[in-house]
Amino acid sequence: MEMEIISVIGIIVSLALLVFLAMRGVSILIAALVCSVLVAITSGMDLMVGLGEVYMAGLAGFVQRFFLIFLLGAVFGKFMEDSGAARSIAYGLLNITGRDKPFRALLAIVLICAVLTYGGVVLFVVVFTVLPLARSLFKELNIHWSMVLGPIALGAATFTMTMLPGTPAIQNVIPMQVLGTPATAAPLVGMVAAVVTLAIGLFYIKKSLDHVQEQGLGYEEATVAKSIAGAGTGGEDQPAPNLLLSLVPPVVLLVVLNVLDNIILALVIGIVLAALLFVTRIPSQVTTLNQGAANSIMPLLNTCAVVGFGAIVAATVGYEVISAALLGMPGGPLVSLTVSTNVLAGVTGSASGGLAIALEHLAPSFLEMGVAPEVIHRISAIASGGLDALPHNGAVVTLLVATALTHKEGYKHVFWTAVAAPVVATVPAILLALAIY
Repeated sequence: MEMEIISVIGIIVSLALLVFLAMRGVSILIAALVCSVLVAITSGMDLMVGLGEVYMAGLAGFVQRFFLIFLLGAVFGKFMEDSGAARSIAYGLLNITGRDKPFRALLAIVLICAVLTYGGVVLFVVVFTVLPLARSLFKELNIHWSMVLGPIALGAATFTMTMLPGTPAIQNVIPMQVLGTPATAAPLVGMVAAVVTLAIGLFYIKKSLDHVQEQGLGYEEATVAKSIAGAGTGGEDQPAPNLLLSLVPPVVLLVVLNVLDNIILALVIGIVLAALLFVTRIPSQVTTLNQGAANSIMPLLNTCAVVGFGAIVAATVGYEVISAALLGMPGGPLVSLTVSTNVLAGVTGSASGGLAIALEHLAPSFLEMGVAPEVIHRISAIASGGLDALPHNGAVVTLLVATALTHKEGYKHVFWTAVAAPVVATVPAILLALAIY
């Protein structure tokens, strides 16, 4: 009993330490390793066995399952970026929404990010595609620069990432791999959550915009000049390909994914199409291929490190106590699944890492309770996109760096659109799942 208590305390302390180290700027590769050592020691686990076998087995298992997806996704995004196709889609959507009013401009950014991410373009490519466009819009309409964070977070890191059926996002692919479910699992549940998230996010953005305008706050040239948006992208003024042509690779990718339920094949076809259609627009396809491959490494390794940490936690006696408590929570298995996934995504600062840990170690229990695999797929995916966007999340930090904004200046916009809105959306999602499954 005493060992169980010490193990539980060690897990809690290690989770808090992981968040602290990440917030202090320590690489998640180092932070996860340090915290894994702490978990092993406090749980009486042989350190060499813990690190050499359990940790590495968790890390290697994730690489084995998802390496190709990370690699091909990053390469596809790079081809869309270097060809100008992503920029063409962005300007096409801007022409539809209009750019004459501040809220329309912010709505356009939400839609641009949503269409690009739903079309398979990775988050970081979307950010660097949208920022130069946002710079000119914000300057033209005198919008306070910190407002750029809300639309990007809402459009790129919420409903297209975890909720909409058929999305090629890794958060939708992980449950497919673990549960054998289709990309369109529990579609109505996901769509309801998406509508609620979008409604809350847009409501917040409108209210926030009204607030900064009432205060007389406008565009800040000095701040934007320090950001990546202020520096431009180098290809911003180059002619972009035709909009309809630009849409072909992501549309085909989505069709193949949802017809054949094969993300690898979908990404390969998307890359080949982009390479053929934009052959004259990419100076060196080998360079684009190499850079895309390089771009996949750090996101993959960071997620693997988190999963390895989760594997050590799951091998302890303390985890058995915590798992039993989570599974026995009042409200039923879907509430337990939601809370568990949210907590794991929050403490790891990773939606994909938290989701992988939750499904690997908790999904069998929920399946034994009679919960439909499609429901586990969608609810866990939605839950992974809630607390993952806390201040220590890698994508949040990158977005703040790219916009030259501090947590104090802009994180509240990320919180309300990418944390609060998705968390609230899990409530109607759970109720609907209980009603129809």
